[in-house]
Amino acid sequence: MDFRPELSWEFLSEDEIIAKTVRALRNHIRHVKEYSAFYRSLLGQVAPEDIASLDAFARLPLTTRKNLAESSSQFLAVPAAQIVETVVTAGDGGRSLPFALTASDLERIAFSHALSLHGMGVTAADRVLLLMSLDRCFLDGMALYRGAITVGANIMRIGTGVSMQAVLQRYLQFFKPTILAGTPSALRAIAADLARNGYDAAKSPVEKIIGAGEALSTKELAHATTRTALETLWGAQVFSIYPLTELSVAYGECAERNGGHAHPELVYTEIIDENGRPLPDGEIGELTATPLGVEGVPLVRYRTGDITFRIPGGCSCGRHSCRIGPILGKKSQLFTYRGTIVYPLVLTNALDAIDEIQDYLVIIENDERGGDEVTIHAAAPPTALEKIKQAIRDSTGVRLQVLVSNVPTIRGLRGGTTRKIPIIDHRGKTAAKAE
Repeated sequence: MDFRPELSWEFLSEDEIIAKTVRALRNHIRHVKEYSAFYRSLLGQVAPEDIASLDAFARLPLTTRKNLAESSSQFLAVPAAQIVETVVTAGDGGRSLPFALTASDLERIAFSHALSLHGMGVTAADRVLLLMSLDRCFLDGMALYRGAITVGANIMRIGTGVSMQAVLQRYLQFFKPTILAGTPSALRAIAADLARNGYDAAKSPVEKIIGAGEALSTKELAHATTRTALETLWGAQVFSIYPLTELSVAYGECAERNGGHAHPELVYTEIIDENGRPLPDGEIGELTATPLGVEGVPLVRYRTGDITFRIPGGCSCGRHSCRIGPILGKKSQLFTYRGTIVYPLVLTNALDAIDEIQDYLVIIENDERGGDEVTIHAAAPPTALEKIKQAIRDSTGVRLQVLVSNVPTIRGLRGGTTRKIPIIDHRGKTAAKAE
């Protein structure tokens, strides 16, 4: 692939981006009506020529995870012979949803991630050590791998595993990577383990860290504790990338690290309210997006279930593309406590900032009156209990129940997994069991 990032729509004026986006959306509707049985039925009365503005596009019906789960075969827009890879994404309750990719879709994914990496300053001179899974039909690790190759960087795949920390020091010294890519919590734990073994990660060759799957900014766009800790531990700049399997795109920070840039030639981004209406910049709502140029499973106004906001104004990096803030949580995980809406990210950021906490788990359940009951299990010394409660009150404005626990107990509550899962939501499951 001839990677020419300077030709990206991101560097056009806002008016030029809008004009190109309207034309692209019009062509997208023409494409899905011709090739997707689901949209041929859903958009039966809609003509491509009806999409004369972004406002007109916003009047189209929304697509949900439930639609994908119940009618997945109806979304497929290519013959089976054109599918070269199938990946999965976890749906609500952990149910996996399949996504079929064509050769063109794979190139598109590589281009999307390459644009994000280029915005972070990754070049062909970099050596990238990838600490993400490339198996189990997951897309994120493979997408970063292909994106790094497209940029021209030298990428090395170490993957994930229990023994990773034991061998990483040797790889750091042998390969001398300038960039690490992985989940922030794992990279933080690895640096701590290396320190216990006498290796100072801050003196390694690593200059940049790319964190995927976890928010690294606060609701106010300040650096979250996890980002600050990673920068101290590794002595490197930390960048956030937010990939979405359903859209085959990533929203990545640029060198300014002030929000995740959408790539307008690849995705049209909306933030909507409960009624599906687009919200103004700065207002919190559900991330809804339309991927452009997808062949296998094209989507229209797909509700991701993620809560965030569009950042107003242009970016000082020179790009005029839409930027989104951190993911404040899943819409399904928002909870109301005594009349106050609590965003999961605000709560988890507060807990991440407390050094005494080794691990934690937030469990949300239905109370007897049908409201939300929240219990926080914290692996911390009893002497830290009041500090934890106060941090929660200061950040969320509510008083939540905190139980002092330990790491094995918390892992047991997660079903035995060592993967960091900060929140488990039992609402709905509890009600279904009661019925």
